[in-house]
Amino acid sequence: MGIASEAQYKNAVKKLFPQGDYWDEQFADPESDTSLFVEAKAAELIRFRERMSAVFDESKPETTTELIADWERILLGDVFSNLGIEQRRLQFEAINDSNLNRAVLQKTAAMFGMNILDVTIPYRPRCFGFAQFGQERIGSILTFFVIQIVATAAGIEVKNRFEKAVKNKLLANQIPFFYYIGE
Repeated sequence: MGIASEAQYKNAVKKLFPQGDYWDEQFADPESDTSLFVEAKAAELIRFRERMSAVFDESKPETTTELIADWERILLGDVFSNLGIEQRRLQFEAINDSNLNRAVLQKTAAMFGMNILDVTIPYRPRCFGFAQFGQERIGSILTFFVIQIVATAAGIEVKNRFEKAVKNKLLANQIPFFYYIGE
């Protein structure tokens, strides 16, 4: 469904007026206030319909361009203006990924120009209880445990952003320790 033509919008606006000879005379005169009003409203409706598509795209973090800084501030807690638009969109994709595994950690690290070298869980907690099969999470969701993440070195600000992004993805009972190689 495309945007209607200007003539179609003018016709639609004219149909909102009462019927009668007076209104027909007003529409026949292109300089009358009524005709000028119809033209202005038709132009406004076209502009609104064109903008509506762009606003719909801005309403989703995955397709935004104009409001990406606002989406970042709300969802990520910081504005990443130094990254390209595609990298900025990848960050939104990463926070929507509910599973946390090595591949997701690598994807998160890649957004910051880093590489995950190793992920280990040095202490294996033992627990009993119900589990949901098919979950690709690191460790158990029932007890506290440590995750050691070894990554390539980066600047202090990049490290802080990376660590914040990873901590936001971890569950409350998962305690990350970060180690950087190449410093």
